[in-house]
Amino acid sequence: MKASVDEITQPGEFTAQVAISTNTPYAVASVPVTMTVAPPNTWGKITGTVLGKASNGSTAPLKGATVQVDSWASSYTLITDKDGHYALCLDARNNPLTVIVAKDGYAPTATTVKVVKKGTVTTDFTLKKA
Repeated sequence: MKASVDEITQPGEFTAQVAISTNTPYAVASVPVTMTVAPPNTWGKITGTVLGKASNGSTAPLKGATVQVDSWASSYTLITDKDGHYALCLDARNNPLTVIVAKDGYAPTATTVKVVKKGTVTTDFTLKKA
């Protein structure tokens, strides 16, 4: 097995199945496997929720909003899920981070954030209708 896979860039739990092919008339069931990837000690997590604010003042999660996380070293583009949630783990040596949030029909916004080693920083956004 190879643990260094380019597609795994974030810590978390990953699941798969191992299947065996044989030259017999008997079926061999696949075996479920789980790999847990822990973040390095210098990494932290930025997470949050993006809401949209309607003209009547009500808010709702914005699915599909773009969250751009920029640092001196690299840039990451995230898309919010159905609950308006986003999350990214990265090395705290990337600090400070500029976080820009945008969605069609809403005014974009930006802020500066610092990731904490072995910690989580929550940065929520509320976008106003354009």
